[in-house]
Amino acid sequence: MEYTDLTPSLQAAIVKAENIAIDELQSQRDFQPFILCGDTLDTIERIKTRDEEEMFEIAEELLGDMADSTTAILVYKDNIKLNDGTFEAIVCQLYDMNEDSGYSFGQLYRFGENKIEFLKKRLFLGEIRNLLMF
Repeated sequence: MEYTDLTPSLQAAIVKAENIAIDELQSQRDFQPFILCGDTLDTIERIKTRDEEEMFEIAEELLGDMADSTTAILVYKDNIKLNDGTFEAIVCQLYDMNEDSGYSFGQLYRFGENKIEFLKKRLFLGEIRNLLMF
């Protein structure tokens, strides 16, 4: 699965979520994981924990309760290990009612001269269980 295999609206949803994350990282705010949701993806649900396991539990609960959202994106920071090193990444886990599964993508980055520099195209991290489907 490539990012370009997604529908244009799902690609735009990921870009919107990444832009929010980038703004927070560039402003050097304390980054908190969040879920971008709502009919027009204009609602941000903050997840106030640094513990990864707890973050996923809270996210699963929040996503399970979203009856009014056809698309939701869980966004968090993580380190991605590749053959040529470990990189910081903005991870977007995409959930959509019209998809059989969810998808996880990572945007690798580093800070350079007070701005974020992206290292590679978005990496497909794998299919995930679609928490909007029951």
